[in-house]
Amino acid sequence: MSIGEYESLTYRLYTEQKWDSLLLVGERAISEGHDYFYMRARVGIAAFELQKYIRASTHFEAALDFNSNDKFVSGVLYHAYMYSGRVDEARIFLSTLPPSLAKSISTAPGKPMIYLETGPAFSDHVKQFETSRQTGSGLYSEAYLNKNSYYFLAGTVLPVGYKFSVNAAFAKLNFNKNRRVDIRYIDSLSGDYAVSQMEAYLSPSFLPGNGKFRISPAFRLSNVSLENPLSSNDSIVQKMIGSPGTTSYNDIGFGGEISYLAPFWVTTVGLWSLRVDDSKYTQAGASFFVRPLGNLNLYTNTALTLKISQGTKQYIFNQLVGGKLFGKVWGEAFLTIGDISCTGENNLQVFYNAFDKVKSRFGTRLILNVNDHLKFSLRGQVFIREGTELFFTETGKAGIYSYNYQTLSITGGMSWNLQ
Repeated sequence: MSIGEYESLTYRLYTEQKWDSLLLVGERAISEGHDYFYMRARVGIAAFELQKYIRASTHFEAALDFNSNDKFVSGVLYHAYMYSGRVDEARIFLSTLPPSLAKSISTAPGKPMIYLETGPAFSDHVKQFETSRQTGSGLYSEAYLNKNSYYFLAGTVLPVGYKFSVNAAFAKLNFNKNRRVDIRYIDSLSGDYAVSQMEAYLSPSFLPGNGKFRISPAFRLSNVSLENPLSSNDSIVQKMIGSPGTTSYNDIGFGGEISYLAPFWVTTVGLWSLRVDDSKYTQAGASFFVRPLGNLNLYTNTALTLKISQGTKQYIFNQLVGGKLFGKVWGEAFLTIGDISCTGENNLQVFYNAFDKVKSRFGTRLILNVNDHLKFSLRGQVFIREGTELFFTETGKAGIYSYNYQTLSITGGMSWNLQ
């Protein structure tokens, strides 16, 4: 076919909104050398309407090589980046446009995004302890039991220009616990108490050069405050169980990650140092995010983490699969195998500074995209944890006995890009 015949056919398919045929015919025309602005624009629109956003962005980028200041194509290219989850590429693209054109397409890159998360967690730790505790004759038994807890987080992502942003957040966590101490022939003590955590998070993010890389250092500070609920009139017992009152200390995590941004995938590596109640940990990780369909209708994230402490190495594997369920609702399912206690997650956005070993975790999340600026989410996850009991037999032999229990966490969230 001649260029005139291709022009006539693709224009007709465009006006009739026959997107499948237009994409097929238009890409054939381009492959035969009939490559110009309107051909690329039409084929890009066809791919965009079919939700093939990465494929669409390739054609829009080529169209702008012919006419770099076309407002319509620039606008749909920006949205093709955004709808395929390529937010950083969208910001870099706007930075290349004249300021008036960039502002006419979107004011979002200069406006903050705020986010909130909150919800309870429920544990069967007390029940499993009563079922699994040591029943033989013993001199001493001690256990710390988790009950229900509550979590609140508020944060903002503040853009500074197109290539720099700051993610800052504040969190408050409250854990209800119970301490048990049984001393044969002397005393049996039990007391409820609370562990309170106030956390601050800061992570600037840079997009150097042409935006192929993202560099994100991160810092998290957690102030932990807890009380000893037990007291005894016996001075020897009081010395054994510790002085009553409140103890406070800081847990700290710092490090960062570097990401390479490709159209269909993102690979990230990171390194962090963590201090949890004066114990030091080193964490290294790598993840691979893939959007195989060129949109967010299906995506996966695979991550492998190495935790090192006092020469001991532990590996943690995490797999997430997400995609569009129907309408404006997306869903995710995830599974973690390995002990995530004393580690950070998502570049320290989550800090697991509890000591109970976590054997595995699984869960789901529903996401409602109300519009381009407002999202709501609901996440449920189950942690398989390991509880312990310190037990001395009649002969004085000490042992730490373990058993499994579960914690169910339910978290609702919201993110809002201010306009």
